[in-house]
Amino acid sequence: MDYAACLQHLDWLGHELRPLAKFDLQVITRLMSELGDPQARYPAVHIAGTNGKGSTAAFLAAMLTAAGHRAGRYTSPHLERVTERIVLEGRELAPEAFARHCTAVHAAAERLLACGDLSQPPSFFETVTAIAYLAFAAGPVDLAVVETGMGGRLDATNLVHPAVTVITPIGMDHERFLGSTLAAIAGEKAGIFKPGVAVVAAPQLPEAEAVLRRQAQAAGAPWRAAGPAPAAIPGEDGRYRFRCRFAGQELELQPALRGRHQVMNAWTAVRAAEVLAESGWRLSPAAVRAGIEHCRWPGRLERLRARPGRPAVWADGAHNPAAARVLADFMEDFWGARRPLLIFGCMRDKAIEEIGDLLFPRARAIIATAPRQHRAAQPETIREAFAGIPIATAPDLPAACSRAGREAADADILIAGSLYLVGEARALLGGETA
Repeated sequence: MDYAACLQHLDWLGHELRPLAKFDLQVITRLMSELGDPQARYPAVHIAGTNGKGSTAAFLAAMLTAAGHRAGRYTSPHLERVTERIVLEGRELAPEAFARHCTAVHAAAERLLACGDLSQPPSFFETVTAIAYLAFAAGPVDLAVVETGMGGRLDATNLVHPAVTVITPIGMDHERFLGSTLAAIAGEKAGIFKPGVAVVAAPQLPEAEAVLRRQAQAAGAPWRAAGPAPAAIPGEDGRYRFRCRFAGQELELQPALRGRHQVMNAWTAVRAAEVLAESGWRLSPAAVRAGIEHCRWPGRLERLRARPGRPAVWADGAHNPAAARVLADFMEDFWGARRPLLIFGCMRDKAIEEIGDLLFPRARAIIATAPRQHRAAQPETIREAFAGIPIATAPDLPAACSRAGREAADADILIAGSLYLVGEARALLGGETA
């Protein structure tokens, strides 16, 4: 298959959260065995959590690359191209390589389906995960930084051999699949713990931390709490600085990513780097600095390109209450009384009212729209959920941006609520250049 045919095949597989899909490790385990278990050829940093997984993965992979290691990075979802999910040594996987590995995965799945070894085709996420495993083995990478897709215990990524495990903050999300309580969700995330593999954990809510600590002990996984975040010192353009020690050296670091919450994500990545260094991986203070200060992670408090003389446009994937709380804090810290005009769109299975309660009071005006996704909440549904707040509607993002451009005056424009919407915004307006 060429790249276009691979995209058609992935589209045929459907959305990665199919309502009636069976989630277990049987399909991915059998598929990877058929492919020769490429994920066993390199160690990994395995990262689970609700928010901050991708940023933490990006920081850590950037540190490893700066240190001269051939590092792979696997994250989800993507914003514009599926190849964004798979990065080798700081470079997105080329479409030709993606197609080659996708063809191998598809052929293996067809063989297994034909002989009855699989009862159903691999899902979208299982297929892309298998492609990443093959790409990293072919690289070859020295170490892969792998983010779980949704949970942990039954996540398709849970076949890697971790050198260290990382848990970012856990909150309520994907309750339909992971459980209706924080404790249940934490239990699913803790399913990636492995005997003898250290767990570096960001600060957690007490209910989640109790479960994580208990399951780490049961798994024989040493607990390495990242500890409270260092003090966040306001810097420039929404970025914050912090001080820490690494390898006996005092460092003052300013993450390239905006928001005070990125201090915690960067600090968690530094603590994971410490564990790797203790295990013999070459990581210097200079590499840590380079990784933190030059890391890029699009779509998270990103300033998009805007024409001269037009309002500044920002984008952030605040797709669950915890992420919305972080964005609300940034809106208070960065804009304050200036308040941006908010273009908001999200999936109908998200906590729309809780997210809106956090974001809408901090916006000058609100335009509800819908990403081009079948699960998207309709703009009118969003407006009806907040009957006491004046909310305009637009059928799609281009129409919302056109309206916002007319109404923003001197206000910045903030596009938020769904990573799908953020991906559309980057395709429409262009991503950040610096």
